[in-house]
Amino acid sequence: MANRETSNFKQALNELLAGKITTDEPVNEKPKAEEAKTEAPKAEAPKTEPVTSSIFKEESAQDIVNQIQSDIFSEPAAPVDPTEETVISKSVVIEGNVRTTSKLTIKGEVTGNVISTADLVITGKVGGSIQGSKIKLSQCEINDTVTATSEILISPNSVINGDVKAGMIVSEGTINGNIDADSVTLANSSKTVGDITCKTIRINEGASLKGKLETI
Repeated sequence: MANRETSNFKQALNELLAGKITTDEPVNEKPKAEEAKTEAPKAEAPKTEPVTSSIFKEESAQDIVNQIQSDIFSEPAAPVDPTEETVISKSVVIEGNVRTTSKLTIKGEVTGNVISTADLVITGKVGGSIQGSKIKLSQCEINDTVTATSEILISPNSVINGDVKAGMIVSEGTINGNIDADSVTLANSSKTVGDITCKTIRINEGASLKGKLETI
């Protein structure tokens, strides 16, 4: 009897393991909704860096100034008109230097230097030195050196207190300084106190000269 019960128990156990026999107790199973509910990892949005375009690039103040200067100085300079002339009238006094590239006539007074690459006509007073192409001095007073690349013409009643240098010098006035030129002419009304260095010289009757004369 005991052997038979043991055999039945083994048979029932095998059937239970094989799934042929079910128990009355409910099996705790997760709801299908919960089984299906799986949270997928959230995909991170790709990181984007701001894109800047050179079109919208801000320029600094110095960049703007440099551009303006480039525009200004890149333009060719206007040619100088050889017929243009500047006149300083008798009533005008200029305290300082005068520099020009055009013809200049000084009837007034300049306390400083006068520099020009063109011709000069002076009937007033200049306190500094004078440089020009062709210089004509008429009834004027110059208190420094006078230098011309071409010639210097000195009319009567003109006084130069300084050295005079040019290719050609013709004097009818007074020169208190040395003369250096290729050609020198001293008219009968001229007075010169200083040394003369030149290639050729002509001294008219009545001219006054106090100084050394050297021809080269």
